Amino acid sequence: MGLNDYRDEAGAFLRAIGAQGETTEELIGMLTGEFELLKNANEPDGLRHQIYDMLFILFEIASQHEFDLDGEWETGRERKLRKYIDGVSRQ
Repeated sequence: MGLNDYRDEAGAFLRAIGAQGETTEELIGMLTGEFELLKNANEPDGLRHQIYDMLFILFEIASQHEFDLDGEWETGRERKLRKYIDGVSRQ
């Protein structure tokens, strides 16, 4: 599955339960709260759970805005390779 598949799955889930309507600002606030919980997670299960919650919120934001996450991942990956790998090998 690609990132857009997860984006679409999150959007479909939220539509199915009628839980759409949060603004981007509200979702970012939720993400901030989940990040605080992540910082305080002391065991792998807690870390995994918080990472999942944060990913779901990010997929929800991406679904609302119809972002192409697969395309963005590729663009970002190429940018990082050029900056960190190609740049290091040229020094």
